[in-house]
Amino acid sequence: MAEDFLETIYQDAKLISEMRQIACYAQVHDEYHVRRKYMEQVPELIRVCKRYVQSDKAGGEEFFRYLQEIHDVCHDLILMGDIIEHKLLPLLEKSMEYYGRIQTENEEGDFLFQTTASGFLTIKDLKHDLYIHSTVDPMWEAEKVAEYIFDPRKKEYSILGCGLGYLIYQLYVISNGTVLIRVFEKDARMVEYARKYGVLDWVPADRIKITVDADPLPFLESVTEETKCHVLVPELASEPDGIREILMEFYVNYSSGRKLKRYYEINYWNNLRSGCKMVSEFDAANMKREMVIVAAGPSLDDNLEFLRENSGKKTIIAVGTVFKKLLEQKIYPDMVVIVDPQEQTYQQVAGLEEQKVPMLLGMTAYWKIAAAYQGEKYLIPSKYLKELDNITEEYEDEWNDGGTVTYSALEAAVRFKAEKIFFVGADLSYPGGMTHATGTLQRTQKPIEKLIPIEGCGGTTVYSDTVLISYLHAIENMIERTPWISYYNTSHIGAKIAGTKTLESD
Repeated sequence: MAEDFLETIYQDAKLISEMRQIACYAQVHDEYHVRRKYMEQVPELIRVCKRYVQSDKAGGEEFFRYLQEIHDVCHDLILMGDIIEHKLLPLLEKSMEYYGRIQTENEEGDFLFQTTASGFLTIKDLKHDLYIHSTVDPMWEAEKVAEYIFDPRKKEYSILGCGLGYLIYQLYVISNGTVLIRVFEKDARMVEYARKYGVLDWVPADRIKITVDADPLPFLESVTEETKCHVLVPELASEPDGIREILMEFYVNYSSGRKLKRYYEINYWNNLRSGCKMVSEFDAANMKREMVIVAAGPSLDDNLEFLRENSGKKTIIAVGTVFKKLLEQKIYPDMVVIVDPQEQTYQQVAGLEEQKVPMLLGMTAYWKIAAAYQGEKYLIPSKYLKELDNITEEYEDEWNDGGTVTYSALEAAVRFKAEKIFFVGADLSYPGGMTHATGTLQRTQKPIEKLIPIEGCGGTTVYSDTVLISYLHAIENMIERTPWISYYNTSHIGAKIAGTKTLESD
């Protein structure tokens, strides 16, 4: 258990978290939870009120008045929630000053433990100048994260990074103790701190399994279809560069769908109602088997003539980002692919709504594109649809997405029986620090000193980041799985794509 003096503090701190949750229930008019949970906390509130009166008579009397107000307006949940949030909670936080302030470093001098307004301790990585938990209320922060990642379909959770145990405890609470929580921590001291200064021991021993290992492989191997995972990202700062990159790449790929889940669900239902056909209805019989994937990297500018020369000779499949640019250059693609769910994606077709170029749309692509575009539109079902809360329909032949629209274009070319595939603008890095080709909306510059050096075309060094590197690996995996297709990379300034040839080497 936590140190005895902390257990006392943490019981009051836990009361603050409970009252925050009651205020939230009141704001959404969840009468059942408000009544039940508030009645459970009344004895604790009275105890704190009595202590308040002993140390601060005026504050204690004010505290009692607010309790009376809550009792008097209990028929009005909105007002009750406001009183809790804006009157009672500030006094509860002020009451934590009774215990004094804790601010102390560990013996090695690399971690700082300090009091937060809620009473729970937070911890700071002094070597990297990063807090691992909230500096205001780490327990409330953990509750929000637990709600965000919880999926009742999963029977196990793998958590990389122990912290002080707040998220682990909140996962135990939200699951009603039904899931096994596997914790992977490289620093045995952190597990000790979570027991002495955190709440790790609030979780029953049979609901938690802890692995202490500097190797990330046990964590990565623990993530299966029956497992949900989460990474305590601030703890990655202390990982060696190579391992940190691997873990960030994994987590970016794993969590990207979850972060955009609401957009996905809204777009999915609106796209279904838009009258689009499914991609399985697309007739690719007359497509030329030499296909060009046009992405939006800076090297696109160097290969416009290649595209002009091959327009009508090869099937040109363009990502939506370059649709306008190609038309302005009098280059007419045979197909456009758009998968992004955000509203700004509509700019890719704004003003082009009357074009007739066939379009492949991810089923969760921004809904207004399908509603407005006049050309033929075909929806691509993705394997991650089953992870969304409000989608139960299953589709045959679901597509991988590889995390990027370039991969979706590649998937289309493979499925449409390409014999040769040429990549144009697939730099998967930032040549000269630039993100995109000229004339595209997303074109910006990145500071090279914050990027990762990787092998470029022709043995050069180029600079990328964990996201683009993950896309590169997905594309390379597709190339490896399709050895009957010849692949070519037209870029001379981007990342080397394993398995591709140059035009000169053919």
